[in-house]
Formats: sequence, C-alpha cells, structure tokens
Amino acid sequence: MRGRPTSLLLIDCWVLVLALLLLWPQRLAGYGLGHDMVFTPRQPLTWQSVGLGSAAPRAVPLDALVALASKVAPGAVIGRIALLAPLLLAGWGAARLLRPRSAPALLAVAGLAVWNPYVVERLALGQWALLWAYGALPWLVRAAGRLGCQRGWRENSQPAATMLCCLACCAITPTGALVGAGVAVAVTASRRVGRTAAVLAAVVLVQLPWLVPALTSAAGATSDPRAVAAFAARPERPGGALLSLLGLGGIWSADVTPASRAGLLGYASTAAVLAALALGVPVLRDVLGVPMWRRLLCLAGTGLLLAVAGSVPGLSALLRWAVRELPGAGLLRDGQKWLMPFVLLAVLATGAAVQRLTDWLPELPGWPAVLASLALPLVLLPDAPAVLKAPLTPVRYPVGWQQVAERVRGSDAAVLVLPFAAYRSYSWAPGRTVLDPAPRWLAAETVVDDRLVVSGTVLAGEDRTAQRVAMLLQADPPAAALARALAEQGIGWVVREADTPGPPIPELAGLQPVLLGGAIELYRVPGPVAAAAEQRGRRWWVVLLDLLTAAVVGVAIVVRAGFAARGLLHSPVTSSSEDS
Repeated sequence: MRGRPTSLLLIDCWVLVLALLLLWPQRLAGYGLGHDMVFTPRQPLTWQSVGLGSAAPRAVPLDALVALASKVAPGAVIGRIALLAPLLLAGWGAARLLRPRSAPALLAVAGLAVWNPYVVERLALGQWALLWAYGALPWLVRAAGRLGCQRGWRENSQPAATMLCCLACCAITPTGALVGAGVAVAVTASRRVGRTAAVLAAVVLVQLPWLVPALTSAAGATSDPRAVAAFAARPERPGGALLSLLGLGGIWSADVTPASRAGLLGYASTAAVLAALALGVPVLRDVLGVPMWRRLLCLAGTGLLLAVAGSVPGLSALLRWAVRELPGAGLLRDGQKWLMPFVLLAVLATGAAVQRLTDWLPELPGWPAVLASLALPLVLLPDAPAVLKAPLTPVRYPVGWQQVAERVRGSDAAVLVLPFAAYRSYSWAPGRTVLDPAPRWLAAETVVDDRLVVSGTVLAGEDRTAQRVAMLLQADPPAAALARALAEQGIGWVVREADTPGPPIPELAGLQPVLLGGAIELYRVPGPVAAAAEQRGRRWWVVLLDLLTAAVVGVAIVVRAGFAARGLLHSPVTSSSEDS
C-alpha cells in the first residue's frame, strides 16, 4: 500500500488541523499549567532535575530537558511545542507506517491517531511527556522493522539512528522508556546475536538518566499497594473497565473523562474499534509482514492486559503484591497508560479496515468515503475540545513568584512549600487542580508533599525528607521549635502559597519574613542550617552517564539529519522520501 506524495502532504495538513483544534486554548498568552503539566518562564536546572533530590525520580530526565530548553526559549514557547510535537508525530507516523493506497484510509489512520480518547484524556491530565512516547511509537516500529531486514552496517545506520532518536523521545519519562524498550526489543528480536545485543544496549542506554538515580536514591523503592485500586482503569459506563479500554479510554480520573464517553457514543467507539480490528487486522498481516504483524499483536495484547490488570480481582491482587514488594513496580499502578501499543494497533487497523472497504466497493464515489473518514474521530469524540479547554488554557503567574525565585537563587538550603500538599487550586488558574509549580520555579531543592489523595484515599509517598517534614507539621510544634527542626532538616526557606487551600499551616512567627502580602510569601529560617548530605560520588556517576547518553543520542540525531538532508537533495521535487 503506497500513498502518493500529494496525498501524504494533504494528510499532514489534516493532522496539523486536528492538533491545532485540540490545542486551541493554547493560542492565548501565558504558561501551561494544568493537572500534571507545569511550565514556568525559565525552569531552573537543579540537582533535582536529574534525579538527585530526596524524591523519587519520576520527572527525570523530563525536568532537565525542559530546564535546558528554557535557556534557549521561554517556557511559553517550550510548552506549546511540547504539546504540539507529539500529536504531529503520532498522526504523520501512523500514516507512513501503514501507507494505504486510498485517501479515505489515509485520513482515517492519521485522524484517529491524533483524535482519540487515549490522547485526549492524557492531555487533559497534563501528561504530555507520555504522549511523546505515543507519538514516537509508529516511527520506532517502522525503524525497528527496517533494522531487522537489513544486513550490512551501512544499510542499518539510517534505521538504527532513527530508532535511537525514537527511543530517546520515549525515554523522557520512565513509563515511555519502558514502552519504547518493549517495542524495540520485540520488533527487532531475531537469532542474530550481534544485532540483538546492539538493540539491548541502545535500550539500556536511554534508560540510564532515570534508572541510575532511581537505583541510588534514598527514596522508597516500593509504593503503596492501595494505589493499584486508586489508579486502576475506570469503567466509563455500564459494562466494565475492559469495555472502556477497548474503546481506547478508561483513564482512572473521572475529572478528565469526556462526558460523551458515558453514553451511546462511548459504546459506539468500542464497537468501532472492535469492527476495525476484525476487518483491519488481517489486512495488516499483508501490509506489515507476518513477523511484524505477530509482534504488534503480542505488544497490543500485553498492553491491554497490563491496562486491565488493576480492575480484575486476581490480577489486581498480584499487582498489589508487586507494587508493595518489588522496587520500581509502582510504575505499573496507572494501568490505562500501558494501553499505548493497543491504541497504535487500533489506529492502524482502522486505516486498514477503511482500505479494505474501499477495495470491496470500488464503484462507491470517493467523496462520501472521504467525508466519513474525516468525520469518524470527530463524531465518536465530539467533546474533546471542551474537556481540554480548562487544563490547556494558559495562565499568568502572580508577580510574587518571580520575586521569590530571585531571592532563593544561589542558596544551598532547601525550600519547604506550604500548604504541605502535592496539588493546588488557584484563583488565577480556574477550573483545574494543578501540581505545585514551585519545584519548576525555584533554583533550590524544594520539599513538597509527595503523598497523593485520590477519591479521599491518602496514598503514602516515597520521599523520606517529605515524610519527616509531614510528621513535624502534624505535631504542630511551637514557632521556635519549628524553626530549629526545619534547620536540622536542611531547610533554610519556607514558601507559603497564600491563595490555595490545603492542610493547616503552623505558626510561622519563629521565621524571618522576607516577602509578605502577596499571592506567595517567603520566610527565612534563622540560624545555621544543616548542610545536605554529601552525594559527590553519586553525582559524578549520574552526570557522567547523562553526558554519555546525550552524546550518543546527539550523534544519532546528526546522522539522522544527514540522511534526511541527503534525501531532500537527491530526490526529485515530485517524489517523497519515506523517512522525511
């Protein structure tokens, strides 16, 4: 199945239109701040950014990458690129992976790749970094498949460089890194020991920026098993969680679920996916080849199993045991995010099914099929823009945030943020609950509560320093005793966010006021502050391995760019390089 260059160009434009419709609130001035998404004017590069704080390295290397990008462009620009790029990658990549002959099939595969419940719900939850893995997935499958077919190192260099770039995109968040690793290994698996070893080395390399800090961190390696139930896939309508997952939805948070998922359109989306799988999967076998087809089916089935595991009695018990006993198994607690390979299969199967229908009905006029393919994702999920309006509308931070950031810059002491809670509700960011932006504002180690409250259940955190501070605050000591205790914990500053609800704030009379009266207040802990524990050896290891990973990925980017430039120079204007 080969699409014409002009068709691909039109499809690329359609993908851009859909992405811009979803991100329409981003046309307004300001910074992205919604649920787990936090962008600030200039995010500082700190030891916490590379996973060397007291908290578990959940946002590594994401925070470091955003901080480095902040040295080149303001956070408002970075935020918009960070949201738009994965949507474009997903739509363009899915169309090029399948490459159907007909325009309706191209429109169907590209449109559904961008506009589906999985993408919309993760965007609404602010988990844009996970969508980078989703956007890279079709390109990764394509490059890994070509790598498995090549023999010489010269022929393998281009797909190898592409695969490494895709793995790097996946690895900006630990979950994406694991998904990318599974896909790369599964697609390239063969009896050739050398090639398999090279792929495994690349997979391990991109994991190092988060894996090494996690293995050497003082934070707890295991998680609260109650999180399995709290973050299990949620049935959006009668029929159970599996039915919602088969419709590419089922996220744990009802707050970010489109209202249409609860009614007839929710059932229609599940029926459409099942029909597409029934009609399209056999076609995919011919398009992708039997080995690739089998591996994609296995990956999709594994992803679906992990997604539904927290909602199935026997599997949920096994998952709770793993989260409680096995280091790192806490990554499995949010089940629906592992649906990613299944979503890719459903998208490809939809395009293949439309191609099969157009082949069956060659006498059918082209324009009704084109209109149906254009309308399919919009009809099945008409309220996608509505659910994204509040979390994606940019905000303007009160001026006090910049003032506080300037005062604590260059300090070796940690900063405690009050009220002591992980999420905030601000009057200047209406309609959403947001992750505390202080760690992305302040150029110092920031102590925030890493406990999560889900449906009234308080899930235990992993940060030992945060646990000690929580116990101290709950004891409500006298003002002078509080100041001494904070200094003993290495905390030299206290930030009070005055315009957000949260747990009671203790008496701060024993602290020295620095900035008062605004939306955010700053206090200095008097007297000597305990120095942070020496981490020189750990820092050397993390920094060296980060630099190694960056160097290898940088070489891959240069090689990949060289092939793209050469293809543009040597290709006729009327042709199109498959890797462009």
